[in-house]
Amino acid sequence: MAIVIDKRQELVGQDGIHVLIVGVSDYLNLPDIDDPSAEPTWFLNKLTSAAISAFTTYEWIRHSPLRLPLKTVRLLLSPSAAELAAVPALAAMPDITVGGGRRATRAAFDADALAWRNDANANSNDMTIFYFAGHGMQRGPEEGVLLLEDFLAPGPPLAKAFEIGDIRNGMAPSDQLPNIALTQFYFIDACLSRPETQKKYVNPQVPNVFGAVLNGVDRREAPMLFSTVDGALALGRQGQPSHFAEALRMALDVAAEDPDDSQGPTLWPITSMTIKNALDAYYRKQNLGTKVKMGGVVGQPVIRYLDQPPPVDISIQVQPGNHITPCNIWLYDDNNVPASQFDAASAQAAGLSFEATVRAGFYRVQIASDRLQMNPYRSGQKFVTQRGPWPWLHNLAAIIKP
Repeated sequence: MAIVIDKRQELVGQDGIHVLIVGVSDYLNLPDIDDPSAEPTWFLNKLTSAAISAFTTYEWIRHSPLRLPLKTVRLLLSPSAAELAAVPALAAMPDITVGGGRRATRAAFDADALAWRNDANANSNDMTIFYFAGHGMQRGPEEGVLLLEDFLAPGPPLAKAFEIGDIRNGMAPSDQLPNIALTQFYFIDACLSRPETQKKYVNPQVPNVFGAVLNGVDRREAPMLFSTVDGALALGRQGQPSHFAEALRMALDVAAEDPDDSQGPTLWPITSMTIKNALDAYYRKQNLGTKVKMGGVVGQPVIRYLDQPPPVDISIQVQPGNHITPCNIWLYDDNNVPASQFDAASAQAAGLSFEATVRAGFYRVQIASDRLQMNPYRSGQKFVTQRGPWPWLHNLAAIIKP
């Protein structure tokens, strides 16, 4: 069993979080990343960022304050040689050599998933987090198959894989699981393509991990965030965390949008929806050509709170820029204190387009120019969060002097 954090005894009677993280790069029966792929191996190769993505997610989770304390963390990793060379802390993890006890085989996954669910059935106020990075394939909307280290071992073709739906449905409240944690987060960093080789088989079966029973009233908030849309490939990076893993860690640090003072001091909640918005913003900024998909029993559960407004990357555009220069442009906060001053001369060629990073909150733009009938121009206040929309446009054509 690959339990790396266990605080059940010291947190008896308290609410907490149970985490299961899986990262598979070193698929034992697939060719190396640079070798030709072929139909017998489903046109798949080993990976070079899945295990490192899972490991960096684990590192973030164990060092960052979430809404509840960690009770258990289980970690299964099958890293590539490139990942081991790139991250000494990953290489220092025990039992990650081939045949080791923390490798992401189907047998190890079965044991850890069942133990994870059993722990999560002790308190309905607990929270669970599931993270998977590796190869996957789609079988239907929100129905995917995720491949473990020993995929394509002798036997049925998908015997060393598991279905997302089996995990999700197997974590539902039922007579067998009356106290299951009702707040559940699922993060899936895998391709959702449909391999041609899959069509050779007549309804290839994936063995159950849980074998879900008929559930009762399902009051879970259980969002699932997929790193890409149906039919698309995930976005790995050689020897680095994937784009999804990088964006997720960023989102878990800053993706709060609206303050909450209902329980005392003002806090900024990070929810499933604000995480998705932050992931989408990262994808757009990186021009990745895909977007994050959300599914599951969604809701908007809170994964953590920030104790101050988060930083927000904003953009401001002034039109028509070539008619109001020279000018001075400021961004003021709600205390009428300048938060940023922009160099209009250097941005004139870009049509007076500016970028800045500020704390979430209320802001207004002020523009001083002798070319304006209303000088200075003062915008109305805008509540600035990652939601945008960006750029924040100021069209001054109507107040330019003739």
